[in-house]
Amino acid sequence: MADEAERPTIVIELASDARFARDLAAGGVFVPGCALAMNSECALVVRGPHEELELTARVVYVDPKTGAGFELVGFGPALRDHLAKLMSAWGAPGATDDTDEPAQSDADTAANAADADAERDAAAEDAADPEPDAEPDPERRKIALNMQERLRGLSVSQQVKAARSSDPQERIVLERIYNKNVWEPLLRNPRLTPPEVARMARMGTLPRVLLEIIVGNGAWLQVPEVRRALLANPRLGTDQIIRVLRMLPKHELKLASTQTAYPHAVRDAARRLLKD
Repeated sequence: MADEAERPTIVIELASDARFARDLAAGGVFVPGCALAMNSECALVVRGPHEELELTARVVYVDPKTGAGFELVGFGPALRDHLAKLMSAWGAPGATDDTDEPAQSDADTAANAADADAERDAAAEDAADPEPDAEPDPERRKIALNMQERLRGLSVSQQVKAARSSDPQERIVLERIYNKNVWEPLLRNPRLTPPEVARMARMGTLPRVLLEIIVGNGAWLQVPEVRRALLANPRLGTDQIIRVLRMLPKHELKLASTQTAYPHAVRDAARRLLKD
């Protein structure tokens, strides 16, 4: 009972953000400005227009600058259906996906999303290893070269330790040098940013057991960039595909059923979910 009394309470107002209802119905939610530690449990109080609901949630993603991502403890089909009905009854914004499709075509939407993902990856890589032709600031170039020199020749234990770094540029350089040797410790780093997760999620050589780490993180699955990267990965297993697709808003699920950039197994599973 003492633990229950000491458990922190986080309150979210459904009316304040349309994403809250959608994300809760998918098993998690991102709370801006929350400073709880990784793996902390809390009482998540969801306030509707006339009543409130208390859930148990666990921190699965932390960004010191923006907030924390939570997964709902004990989330399953029964709780998902219960939440969906509540959100609909409360008239929560974002609770349903039956709104009109945007004027932008599916092809344009997919192309823009892919371009945005590619630009983010390129920006991250350029920051870690600027091109010689770009003539970067000499001091910045020196720092980048020093980082690469410092990270080369590390023992396995040193690689694992470096993978826990809080510096995203250092993590990117580390992954480029050691590849699969540091994939798992990087994915275990709670400071890993969504663009870094997405970059690894789209790697066709990433083992399925490591893909499971990403798929099993409810906060990461709330990031569209990460979902798209996972669905484009041909190594994603059938059960993993279903779990990712269930996180998609209806208009994204429709797009996934026809998007040729995704493997046939993804398109087929999306079509079956649309029929359910």
